[in-house]
Amino acid sequence: MTFTWGLLGPGALPGERRTRTLGVAASVRQYNELAVPGLGGIWFGKQVLLATLGVKVAELASPRGGGGVTNIETANAVEALACWLDLESRQWQADPRLRGVNKMKGQTDLAFKRLREPRFYVTQPMRMATVEALPALGLVAASGTRFNAFECTDAGELFVTAACEDWRPSNRTVVDHLAKWASSSENVSMKTYALEMALSPTRALPARARALLLERLVSGSGSEPADSRQRRRDALAWVETVRSEGRVYPTWEERPAQISASHWHDLHTGARFVAVRDAALDVLDTLEAIMANASTGARHALSAPVPPAVAQKLAVLRQMAQEFLAAQPRDRIAHAFACECNGGDDVTVLRALVARDTRVLRLRGNEVVPGPAFQAHGAAAGATDLDDPGADAAPPTTQATWPENVSFRVRNLFLLNADLQGDLDRWLATAPPTAPITDTLVEEAA
Repeated sequence: MTFTWGLLGPGALPGERRTRTLGVAASVRQYNELAVPGLGGIWFGKQVLLATLGVKVAELASPRGGGGVTNIETANAVEALACWLDLESRQWQADPRLRGVNKMKGQTDLAFKRLREPRFYVTQPMRMATVEALPALGLVAASGTRFNAFECTDAGELFVTAACEDWRPSNRTVVDHLAKWASSSENVSMKTYALEMALSPTRALPARARALLLERLVSGSGSEPADSRQRRRDALAWVETVRSEGRVYPTWEERPAQISASHWHDLHTGARFVAVRDAALDVLDTLEAIMANASTGARHALSAPVPPAVAQKLAVLRQMAQEFLAAQPRDRIAHAFACECNGGDDVTVLRALVARDTRVLRLRGNEVVPGPAFQAHGAAAGATDLDDPGADAAPPTTQATWPENVSFRVRNLFLLNADLQGDLDRWLATAPPTAPITDTLVEEAA
């Protein structure tokens, strides 16, 4: 498995499938946060800029005719505009830093009232991966996790200025131009070279903006616990060593010098837990495939013998659960889940897993029957679900090697650091072609 702590199955899976968390999403999020605190799902600098710009532009925008614009719809519109301009300039060639290549192709109306509409752009914008990072890095002030309540801080405004100061669309600052676009029904030209250069997700931030964002990663907002800031700094030092010196840490037996023993323990424990979660999903996927191909109908009686293929997957699940429990995890939800996966006979474990599912498979008395997201043609064995709302789908890299099942945030931080060092394109160029990955991010309350 290459994309850990959040790998999705094929993009064609229905929406219900992507929310199959087995009741352990909170534990996955907790282990990700212990791995790299405050990072959320960001993995390149322009994600942070576009979301911060959205907050700042929303503060300045005042549409005629009454009614304000929200941070969410403004940030979504700014991001959509950035991706549209970039895709148009590259003749609609896809890039992992761009979204909406299919949704927006052929669209020509770039009026704010059009781009703010949910149906114009993707349902899972990159902005959603920044909800945790923006306040943690001190770029916005927030009393909670509601993106619509964010307000740009002095540090956020300094970052936006540094990122956009070289470009003046229609002889305005980028912020003023976007605010005029968002607050007026007048025809504001948005197809400008200056705007494209400032917003383009595939173009690196200017050097000063990269330095400011790197400093934010190191210093944070100041309101974070000291241990959280230290862990992020340590992780940043680790991934920079990997990038600059070519050091690799492919196993859990070699702890990097930059990472404390307690931090490494939490990273390893989290990886073990995700192995348990993935093995549990593998059990359910295998049973789903058997049911889908059964000549007697898509159902399985728990009074019948456990199919041999399912029994084999259950044996792997027990092993993963035992290894996780041996680490003496402190998370009660994760501990209870692992105990269920390791307790009783195969039928007892299978019943407990199906009871946790309900989306793809569900219980009806003493039978397992299809749920609303059941696939009649059978599931791909081992498919897992992205159950961390802060996650984002970064592409894999081939030169950096990480311990098995390490948090996706470590790889995301590696790519973000490479971007801030002006080195991201080299790593993206080495990424192998992969099937499309569909994010399933839970929209925050407005």
